[in-house]
Amino acid sequence: MNKDHLGIVITALCLLAFAAASPMSGLFGNGYVVTPATDADIEGATPSDTVRVSFWDLPPRVMLLSVIVSVSPLLLFPIELLFFIKIMAILGYRKIRANNVLKSQARLLIYETIRANPGVYFNELSRQTRLNRGTLRYHLALMRMTGKVSTLTIGSDTRYFENSGKFTETEQKVLNFLRNDSERTIFEQLISNPATTRSDLERMLGISGAAVTWHMNRLRDAGILTATRAGKNVRYTIDPEAYRYLRKYLPVS
Repeated sequence: MNKDHLGIVITALCLLAFAAASPMSGLFGNGYVVTPATDADIEGATPSDTVRVSFWDLPPRVMLLSVIVSVSPLLLFPIELLFFIKIMAILGYRKIRANNVLKSQARLLIYETIRANPGVYFNELSRQTRLNRGTLRYHLALMRMTGKVSTLTIGSDTRYFENSGKFTETEQKVLNFLRNDSERTIFEQLISNPATTRSDLERMLGISGAAVTWHMNRLRDAGILTATRAGKNVRYTIDPEAYRYLRKYLPVS
């Protein structure tokens, strides 16, 4: 609270104390003398009609008290605000920014888990950190807001990555698909034998042709594979950039 506000509060309180301490008949000139009524005065008396009195007809002390009561919330607001700010400081409140978001032990644990497992999904992150889903969502939202983590969503899958420019979008996609056992096997087979067809994958994976097609469409839609028809067979080619990352994470001979 600045000096002007403090001066107003002190002046108002002094006036209030002065008015309350002064005799009613001497502070503002000719005042009123109030004499207690007796039973004789009341017995047989006829009550007068109610008369409305304007503010300016009130005794000066009553006028002063009315003004002080009316404006006191405004005068005290700066004090209340200052008190609230001090309480928040005592309780440890502070605005969360990129430079302090990881000072929370829970968020630091989440961040280190994501760094160690790029492309980790939500349920796995909850299991590894042992944080309940609501708490984990709250901390992830803060970390995304402050730019500490990024996400990649393909279909219904959302993966979490360290947001430091370490991973390109293609690399994030490759890491996402490598976490699926069937798609990992598909990559391994295509790298070791580029002539692999859909029928070969069907036999190797032990799944139906429709299931193989579903996986291949996911990889194609993400830009990881291209499909070309050779007679009755469909052959697949890995995108060159994706191939470099696959060789990095899948050291297939």
